[in-house]
Amino acid sequence: MTRLVPRLVRALATLAVVLLPATGLAFVASPASATSTTLCTGYAACTKLGMSAHGYRKVDHTMFWRMYSGHNCTNYAAFRMVDSGMPNVRPWSGGGNATFWGTENPDITDGIPAVGAVAWWKANVKPAGSAGHVAYVEQVISPDEIIVSQDSWGGDFSWARITRAGGSWPSGFVHFNDVDLTNTARPAVSGTAKVGAVLTASPGTWSPGGASYTYQWRSGGEIIPGATAPTYKIKLAQQGQRVAVRVTATKLGFPSHDASSTLTPAVLPGVITNTVAPVISGTPVVDGTLTASAGTWSPAPTSLTYQWSADDQPIAGATAARLKLDATMVGKQLSVAVKATREGYVDVTSRATASALVAPGTLTQTRAPVLTGEPRLGATLSVDPGAYSPAGSAVIVRWIRDGVWLPDTGLSTYTLTAADLGTRLQARVAVVRPGYTTLAARTPSTARVLAVSRLQIQASSPHPGRARFDLTVTAPGVDQVTGIVRIRAEGKVVAEVTLRRGVGHAVLTGLPAGRATYTLRFLGGETLTATVPVTRTVRIS
Repeated sequence: MTRLVPRLVRALATLAVVLLPATGLAFVASPASATSTTLCTGYAACTKLGMSAHGYRKVDHTMFWRMYSGHNCTNYAAFRMVDSGMPNVRPWSGGGNATFWGTENPDITDGIPAVGAVAWWKANVKPAGSAGHVAYVEQVISPDEIIVSQDSWGGDFSWARITRAGGSWPSGFVHFNDVDLTNTARPAVSGTAKVGAVLTASPGTWSPGGASYTYQWRSGGEIIPGATAPTYKIKLAQQGQRVAVRVTATKLGFPSHDASSTLTPAVLPGVITNTVAPVISGTPVVDGTLTASAGTWSPAPTSLTYQWSADDQPIAGATAARLKLDATMVGKQLSVAVKATREGYVDVTSRATASALVAPGTLTQTRAPVLTGEPRLGATLSVDPGAYSPAGSAVIVRWIRDGVWLPDTGLSTYTLTAADLGTRLQARVAVVRPGYTTLAARTPSTARVLAVSRLQIQASSPHPGRARFDLTVTAPGVDQVTGIVRIRAEGKVVAEVTLRRGVGHAVLTGLPAGRATYTLRFLGGETLTATVPVTRTVRIS
């Protein structure tokens, strides 16, 4: 279980310290280490993980700053200071025990962790013992978390992660010779130095890497207010001046540093440029609208003017970005000239041309035509022509019988005659508007036009066991009705009578005495409607 949670690498024991007057050496009698999460232990194991001792293994027999050699937190920390460029002379005259490192150097000791600083624990500050503890700050993860490398008297070399919440945060940080952010290649500015052009700054190269950067542009040796982005668009105020950028590099655990680019040549006068040509959008169709984009200009013009042309001939009054198309433009090529103007700049004109000739307008049906009325002889059919866009278009109605055009009456109604019997009718609607393609629509065809049939029945039982039916079917407009009358009893067909000139007879025999009910219906024909079923009751004698 103890392997799964962070624990003390080892508690710093109480240290008995003896200062040797002749040498100033600190004699440390017991181990010292901070409370931390161990990342590696031992030269070999740490090196394998990329956490080196920076060569201490080869020189740990040497005393640095008159500290005891070997595994000793003070000797290792002193080695790292000497390795960073400091002389091998203790920077203070007092004792060398870890607890003195901060107290003897108060001017360079504070609570701010930094890479290359010495993390310092006073004597008896957890987890240090009576001699304190020191370690080298390798990385600052946050103001409350650091990674250190360290050695320990009677222990071993190690790397550790220390967090403030762990209760063993250093008493302070001694800034003998912190690692600095170094500009190894100065910032650079790319782009043409002229009014309206955009300059781009590269931050240069910094060591160590991973820094973040802020920018401040300057012109004529003065700060340009608000110019703090990696790019800067040169304004008219910079004309004739030279421009540079100052880059500030920042990295957690390191002091910030500045570096400046070289100066650009003197900023040239501006040249207005059309970087993106105007574009005509919209469909070139009668009653449609075309819109010209202004295009993109550098620098931005103070004014834009438009002139539309049809087949290269200017259209009078067409000087706005939008153009409403009319019938006079059908079949013509439209274009627009956009002129950009800016004080102190030469006017520039750019032209855009529509991709197609102006087409006739298209009528749109918003409601389909509807044919109403029963397809019965003598009835009147009516057509609602529907609705169309744009409104106000002329509508012409023509009637069609079985695909054959009827004489044009111009009427939206039609009365059915005997000539229409057995046929189907429909209406054709033509919508007409100047400058538009004619739109034609048809209603669905009617059912076949029929005459309404009427069935007359005389039922009797003239003889025992028999039933007689005398049938007559008539229909207006039909001289001789033909067809079949079907007779049912108890749901079954018991007889079918074929009419001759609208008349027919049926005699049922072998019937039992009593009341019998029959249902009769004329089935209709190509020009006749079927009748509704008619019920008759016959008393069989």
